Amino acid sequence: MSNYVYFKTKTDYLYNVDSKNDIFSDDLLDLIKDTELKELIINKYDLDKNILINIDKADIVYNQIKSYVDRFELLRLTVPENKVDTFLKENPEEKKYDYYFNIKEACIDENTGEMIENLEAVAIYDSLDLFYKARSLSQYVKSLNKSKNLNKSQLLDDLNISWKRHFDKYPKDVKPKIFRVLKNKDLYYVKSINSKQYKEYGIAESFVLSMLELNKIHLREEVNFTISSISLRESKIDMIISLDKKVSIKDVGYFRPSISIRNEDTGNASLGVHTSIEFYPENNEDNNKIYLFPKKDKDNNKIENKTTANHTINQDTLLELFESISDLFDYLKQVEKDFKFYNDAQHPDELRQKIAEKVCNTKGMFKGLTQLQGLFERKKDQQITNLQNLLEMCGKAEMLDMDFDLKFKLRYLISNVLLYGNNTIK
Repeated sequence: MSNYVYFKTKTDYLYNVDSKNDIFSDDLLDLIKDTELKELIINKYDLDKNILINIDKADIVYNQIKSYVDRFELLRLTVPENKVDTFLKENPEEKKYDYYFNIKEACIDENTGEMIENLEAVAIYDSLDLFYKARSLSQYVKSLNKSKNLNKSQLLDDLNISWKRHFDKYPKDVKPKIFRVLKNKDLYYVKSINSKQYKEYGIAESFVLSMLELNKIHLREEVNFTISSISLRESKIDMIISLDKKVSIKDVGYFRPSISIRNEDTGNASLGVHTSIEFYPENNEDNNKIYLFPKKDKDNNKIENKTTANHTINQDTLLELFESISDLFDYLKQVEKDFKFYNDAQHPDELRQKIAEKVCNTKGMFKGLTQLQGLFERKKDQQITNLQNLLEMCGKAEMLDMDFDLKFKLRYLISNVLLYGNNTIK
C-alpha cells in the first residue's frame, strides 16, 4: 500500500460494524513510544495489571491506529535554516510533481551530537507553508508546480540561491527549526516544522488516554460507551464516542450524548475534547445522524463546552485534559433537560435558507460541492414543510464525502442553525 494513503483522511461510521476482539491496557500502552509518558499513564490508571477495556468498537479503532504507528518512525531533526532548501521531483505513482526538502545537515540527537546529512524528504501537509513563512512567498512557490513553464525547477533554484545569499549576508537571521520527519523504510516525509517546545502528542496518545479515561468512568458509574465514528489520517483524528443511552424527543427523533476527541498533530493546531450530540431523525431508514454542538451562551457563535490545549503542554497537563471527559459528559446530562430545536422561525424552510446562504455561496468555503449544494438549494418540487424534512436533509449532508476540515464547518453550520437559528461559522 502506498504511504500516501496514510496522509489522506478516511472516515468510518461504526454503529453497524461488528466489534470482534477484546483489547487490553497492555495493547494500548504498546502504542505509546515515549517511555516517560507511558510510565506516567501506568501510574495514573493503576495499570500494573493488564485490564480489559470495555469500550465498544475500541478494537476496530485500535487496529487502525496501530497500522499508522507501525508504518512510520518519527524523527525530530534540528536543522539550521541555511542548511535546507527545496526542489521539485516527479512522482509517477501520484502522477504529479512533489516538493522535496533537501536537508543538507541536521542534528538527530542533541545528547550525542549525532548528525545526518543530505536527506531528501517529501513535503506533506502544510510543511511547505511553514517553511516559506510569508504567505505571498508560499503562494509563489506553490504556483510553480501548477505552472506550465518548463523552467519552474530553475525558478525554484533561483529562490533557493536568493535565500542562501540572504543568510550569508545576515547570519544572525539563521534560526534552528525542528523538522518532524516520517520515515518508512528508505522514504522520508516532512510532516511539520515546529519549535523545540512542540511535544509529540499524536493520534495514538489521544486514543489511548480517551479509552483509559472512558473505561474508568464505565467501571465507576456502570455506563457503557461506543465509538460511533472515526475520521483518521497519520496526523489527525476525530473520534466520536457516544453514551449508550437514547433520549427521545416526541415526533422528532432521539439523541445520544457524545464527545468528540480531536487532535491535529501539525503546525500550531490543537488537541482536545468537545461535547456533541448525535441526533437521529425519526423514521430515518438510512440511520443518518446529525452532529449538534450545544452552547452555554446562545449569543456566542463559537462552539464551547470543550477542553483544548496546544502541543506545548507538559505531560501532566495532557493527562488532566483527558480527565475533563467526565465533566463534559456531566454537562451533557444537563442538556437533556432543556434540549430543543430553534422554534422562532415562521417556517422550517427559513432554516433551510439559512444553511443554503452559506452552502450555496459560489465564493464561499463550500464552493464546488455540488451534491451538498443540491441538497439545500430551493427546488420547485421540494418544499420543506416540517422540521422532519429538514432534519432528514441535514442527515444526508453528514454522509457526503468531503474535506476533513470542511466537514467540521458544515457540522457547526447545521448545528447553529438548528439549535439557535444562526448561520455564523467560526
